[in-house]
Amino acid sequence: MSILRIGAHRGAMAHAPENTLAAFDRAIHFGAYRIEFDLRRSRDGHIVVIHDATVERTTDGAGVVGEMDLAQLQSLRSDGEPIPSFAEAIDCMRGRARMLIELKDEDIAEQVVGQIEAAGVVDQCTISSFHEPSLQRTHELNAEIEVAWFHVQPGPFDAAHIIGQYGVGLVIVWPAAARREQIAAAREHGLEIRCGFRDDLSYDETYARLCEFAELGVTEFSSGRPDWIGQMIAAYQSTHS
Repeated sequence: MSILRIGAHRGAMAHAPENTLAAFDRAIHFGAYRIEFDLRRSRDGHIVVIHDATVERTTDGAGVVGEMDLAQLQSLRSDGEPIPSFAEAIDCMRGRARMLIELKDEDIAEQVVGQIEAAGVVDQCTISSFHEPSLQRTHELNAEIEVAWFHVQPGPFDAAHIIGQYGVGLVIVWPAAARREQIAAAREHGLEIRCGFRDDLSYDETYARLCEFAELGVTEFSSGRPDWIGQMIAAYQSTHS
């Protein structure tokens, strides 16, 4: 049986504010193998951890991330938690969990790769982006950094091409796009497959989907409830050993 791994989405965001050090610590406590988070750049050139282009949804402030300095951003609070810098996120997760880093801004690949290299965590990071030139630039800058590919629509994709072109090692499959043939083809090329679940699903609904996708060949499961994912993997493996 394949090893099934626990993923976390923006940390354990069902237990702590998303994309905060508290959420990352909770995810690690729950046994997360790989923690996804999002990066943008502040006005004064710092890479910070936040999903949206604006701060209203997740903090007590207002404004555009790229029009605010680091000090302004870190003065805001998300249920008491500050917005972390990328450097703080690395320090939190280094040696404790793999980092799945989504580049939200389209022009930050070089700076992010440089910080990863300077921190000595090349082998602990996977970079994702919906902006394919950012994936290409990441691979050009450092081919040792693993890249993740989003597969969001049903249908075939060329596993050999994305491996050669972008250095892909992980495919993130949207549940609606999960098909046995494509997952099998990716696995044959040595790719790991990650699939995520919405946090508004019940435990039973999430477990049913995890079982379905494990049967399709998915090897990593993610949500804002990594504690559930760990329990579900244990339950699944106890009946499929």
